[in-house]
Amino acid sequence: MSAPRSKEHLRLALEIRRNGLPAPVPCDYCFANNRQCVAMPEVDGKRLKCSECTRLGHLCVNMSWVSLDKTREEYQKKVDEDEQLLAQVISRLMRNKRILKQAEERAAKKTMCLANSLRAGGDDVDAQESLDCPAADALVGFSPVMWSTLGSLDALASPSNPGDAPVFSL
Repeated sequence: MSAPRSKEHLRLALEIRRNGLPAPVPCDYCFANNRQCVAMPEVDGKRLKCSECTRLGHLCVNMSWVSLDKTREEYQKKVDEDEQLLAQVISRLMRNKRILKQAEERAAKKTMCLANSLRAGGDDVDAQESLDCPAADALVGFSPVMWSTLGSLDALASPSNPGDAPVFSL
């Protein structure tokens, strides 16, 4: 900071101290440093810099009750909006979990029905095993006819003599 500038700050600070009044609510700097906050009377509802902030060339931040109330109201509104948004997300999550649970229950019932119909057809199926891991043993319930069909398909897919391969035409 240049010397003429600091002299100007000191002159203004002395003028504020001479003609100003102690502020009912100190600015942040004076409050934090336990200084007496002396400021000029408000002009058009706006408080001017206090003598300490003017002397140091700091921004004079006055957290008046009006300002604090405004900040509290503003952030209370934001908190309320966030809580409402969170409630909507939680509601959607709970609904999706309920639908997923219902779908899993229906899938379990359908698996039991399928196992019962396979048993009625003469196939040996362990319904509990199919409930635990339906895809792991997908070929276990096949009948001997199905196994022979699969064997025929394997023979078609990989013939021992390429000349024996069937020719498919449309």
